[in-house]
Amino acid sequence: MVFKTSTRGAVTLTALGLVLLAGCAGTRPRDRSRPPRLAVVLVIDQMRADYLTRFADQYTGGLARLTRDGVVFTDAHQDQAITHTAPGHAAIATGVFPGRTGIVANAWWDRTAWRSVYAVEDTVAIAGIQGVQGSSPANLLRETLGDWLKQQHPSSKVFSVALKDRAAIAMGGHHADAAFWFLDQLGYFVTASSYLTRYPDWVAAFNAARRVDAYFEAGWTRLLSEDSYSASREDAFPAEADGTNTTFPHRFSGEAPGPPYYSELHGTPFGDDLTFAFARELVRHENLGADHVPDLLFVSASAADGIGHAYGPYSQEVQDYYLRLDQMLADFLDFLDREVGSDEYVVVLTSDHGVLPMPEELQRRGVDARRIDPLEVIRPLLNQTQQQMGLDKIPTVYASGLYLDRRAFTAPDSTLPALRRALAVAFREQEEIEDAFTYDELADPDTPDRPYLTQYRRSFHPERSPDIMIRLKEHYLPMGRPTSTTHGTPYRYDTHVPLIFLDATMPAAQHAARVNVVDIAPTLAVLLHLVAPSDLDGQALPEVIRAPSPQPATVP
Repeated sequence: MVFKTSTRGAVTLTALGLVLLAGCAGTRPRDRSRPPRLAVVLVIDQMRADYLTRFADQYTGGLARLTRDGVVFTDAHQDQAITHTAPGHAAIATGVFPGRTGIVANAWWDRTAWRSVYAVEDTVAIAGIQGVQGSSPANLLRETLGDWLKQQHPSSKVFSVALKDRAAIAMGGHHADAAFWFLDQLGYFVTASSYLTRYPDWVAAFNAARRVDAYFEAGWTRLLSEDSYSASREDAFPAEADGTNTTFPHRFSGEAPGPPYYSELHGTPFGDDLTFAFARELVRHENLGADHVPDLLFVSASAADGIGHAYGPYSQEVQDYYLRLDQMLADFLDFLDREVGSDEYVVVLTSDHGVLPMPEELQRRGVDARRIDPLEVIRPLLNQTQQQMGLDKIPTVYASGLYLDRRAFTAPDSTLPALRRALAVAFREQEEIEDAFTYDELADPDTPDRPYLTQYRRSFHPERSPDIMIRLKEHYLPMGRPTSTTHGTPYRYDTHVPLIFLDATMPAAQHAARVNVVDIAPTLAVLLHLVAPSDLDGQALPEVIRAPSPQPATVP
């Protein structure tokens, strides 16, 4: 019998005894008196919960296994107002809502410098690459599950990987061994110098092998015959992509792989296929799950978001992506079974947000839906209200809400709240706008409750959030251009996401109770035998931590 020794030191007699016991037990699952060797959090960017059911009869791989063998929560939510990638990933990893992580949106407006701030921007360099600015968790105000793990088990390993830097960094947190993301300029996976000063040999070898270039020639064709996509609309739909290149097959730009092609990978299944290939190499070469000190891996499938934006949730492209994701996850779970042991890891699958179906699709289903540019709606009201109050024109910016330049006020403490109130009243009278929440209302805990006030408070940070946050009418898309779709509202189509825990110590179950993604980190903390911070917004899910263990198999 061959034993896999830990990279953290010699195998102790106790650990060796556990290995022997596990080997003799055959199919008996891990005793929950000790944590899993590896926890894996899979975030499928922009995955709506209904993708688990709409295409279920065609799933035969990883999604089928997760829904069949996992603990499934059918009413899980990213329950805040600004449902973007960065805040969604941070909420998953920290167990608190975006207003407290400080990652309130993918970008916000800095009132002091009067400029846009990207959620993970920093002046740190990208490791090993000159002249390219890196990214870091400097703007993240909370510690993540990985940070808790590193503090309580310093020899644990924590990694994250995604195409997007904001996904990888928001998940990995402050003390990860590394957060890896894909650099379009070079077609490499990279990290920041604040994580690593030198890449491990396996990362250099993966990038040098140029697996990324293997997808270029064939392009993206359907996995199955066209008649297999009856769960989706017709292939030719003018509101998709650029309005012209809307049908299969999809070819990449240029005559050879280069930066345009690497950027286009974000909108095809191959970007996530590459991510999972990198994640497998990471698990193997970093020896994740190799001993009884628990490790943690976050993987975000970022390309799912690019596809959903371009083609919408009822497109054949989205259906094809999820059929391919089913295969990717099958390969990844099978790999974990072999590399770590089928009863030695726990997997969580969830998402950072959903997405609004294209208004043109909703309209033909009889839904009141439109594309609108919020600035076109509010700009005349802004000018009118300022004139009525006798104010000079005030510089403004719209970024997930309206920012007013406070430097333009001689007495901002008195004039600014009055202007915000007046603007909110004017905005609420517009057909396209359901409500407007002022800075003062969100900051005041005594503001009378009304619909969605809680969700907007969960996205509110006093130094980073707008002066007025606007809730558009449901199914109204805040996008002036005639194609594609987006997310970012507190409505169910943006908040309802999948949530599944897969662990051999838990019998399969399905739960209809409403839960939240901020419950993931505290639940995993219990499974990993960690002490979580006492002030989290989420709570450990009793359906998971108190799940009865499966009956052990009889050993003949």
